[in-house]
Amino acid sequence: MRRIKGLVAVLLAVCTVFSVTGCDTVERIKERISQETVDEEKVADENKTEVSNSISVGLLDFDTFNPLLTKSETVKECMEFVYEPLFELNEKMQAVPILAESYTVSPDGRTIDITLKNNIQWQDGSNFNAYDVSYTFKQIRSGVTNYTSVFANMADYMATGDYTFQIVLNYAVPNFVSLLTFPIVKYQSDMKGNANYIPMGTGPYKYNSQLSTGKLLFSAFDNYHNGRAKIDSLYAYTVPDLQKYESMFEASEIDLMTGRTVDLSEYTPRGSARNNEYITNQMTFIGYNTANPLLSGVETRQGLSNIVDKDSIVNSTIYSRGKASNIPINPSSIFYYDTSTKFKPDEILTTQHLGNDKWGLDNDGKYVRHVGAQKQVLQFEILTNSDSAEKVNIANEVADSYTRFGIPTTVTALPYDEYIARINAKNYDIMIGEIEVSANNDLTPLVSSTDNYFSYANPDLDMLIGQLGMTNDEEQQKALFRQYGDIIVNDMPFTVLFFRKGNVMSGSKIKSEILPSVDRMFRNIETWSVTE
Repeated sequence: MRRIKGLVAVLLAVCTVFSVTGCDTVERIKERISQETVDEEKVADENKTEVSNSISVGLLDFDTFNPLLTKSETVKECMEFVYEPLFELNEKMQAVPILAESYTVSPDGRTIDITLKNNIQWQDGSNFNAYDVSYTFKQIRSGVTNYTSVFANMADYMATGDYTFQIVLNYAVPNFVSLLTFPIVKYQSDMKGNANYIPMGTGPYKYNSQLSTGKLLFSAFDNYHNGRAKIDSLYAYTVPDLQKYESMFEASEIDLMTGRTVDLSEYTPRGSARNNEYITNQMTFIGYNTANPLLSGVETRQGLSNIVDKDSIVNSTIYSRGKASNIPINPSSIFYYDTSTKFKPDEILTTQHLGNDKWGLDNDGKYVRHVGAQKQVLQFEILTNSDSAEKVNIANEVADSYTRFGIPTTVTALPYDEYIARINAKNYDIMIGEIEVSANNDLTPLVSSTDNYFSYANPDLDMLIGQLGMTNDEEQQKALFRQYGDIIVNDMPFTVLFFRKGNVMSGSKIKSEILPSVDRMFRNIETWSVTE
């Protein structure tokens, strides 16, 4: 505005000097002043809009906006604003229909019929239908996307009508629809996945334009089926490196940051950021090689499990970044049934379990037993991954607990490839492991009688997995999951330590509650609002 005032002064001076014949020059100066005033007011209005009713995100390792092909976690998160899945998981790990309306499961659990919503538009104005779903499934099944493993057990799929879709499985899978949380793309969408890919989904925000190099604008989609989002605009900035990403959050240049991108165990943002926690499906456990004669007895494994101080591991070793558990089900899940609130060691119970397996203390304070003429000494090596300082610390704490109790234990930390090779070869006693439990709580990779890390087999578990896949009745599922968990806890092929916590950090500008879950960081974005 200072510049405009200067031009006004010049204009007044010109008006006193020029004759009537110079009035066209004066008029041109007036027009220029008027246009510059409009331009500055427009910029001011745009800046006001960006500050008052918009949020910003950072895009680290940007590659493509194709939601099925991007390898960048921050791009996947950003595309949650644009694309939607058939189902998403709520905070209780329940599958909630998004593009789907409802579903049924056949009595044998192998056929799933999904009815789709028929009131949804793509952001280009066309109608969403079953052929979009079929096209997305085709791309995923081709093996080039991020979600191919979801379809490992799928025999066939087909659109059975404009708004009905069928999936046929090779065998029954528990809560299969909980796996259908990937983004759905429009029929015949470009699948090249280059940097110029223009995203176009059914979600609350649609791509608007590139405002400048590294700055993109997404606008609220007026015809969004759940109602127009409260926040008008989303700005996305491509970011060159992690350090810049973190500094932009601290400076409130971006408003969201997740634990998937930033290791919040090593970095704590300054300022008034809010930490929105959720429990992930990443489970850390102690695994036992049941083929080892010292570990073949259930009572021995029970004894070892009961001497571990899970509270100490969670509160001190991993600094409260996990949730302790005794059962292999996410503690936030509707199927979680353990009522324990303390996870301290029980030495009396451990002594009883070891005694039931004929172990007793000798004069040297070690647990021994005699099997025929052979003397066995209860002592172990714990195998862990040296690439993770956290897992090494957990292994050391477990080893110390065993040793203090009279079970001499050492720790061997190996590079990841060597660690995995020894586990696969069953060349270990005890190991510290971690696994991303599938969204449908299927622990088949850990307990299948066909193959698992622990040389463990129980046909009752195999049967329960099948039964869980044959019903979508919640009460029946709760009862079956309880049987499932109880068998694992009784047989103890592994001891659950904790489920890791996840985080979404939000800046002070966002005043709404953020409700992340294991499959979507920003699943309730359309309800958010910001401070004015």
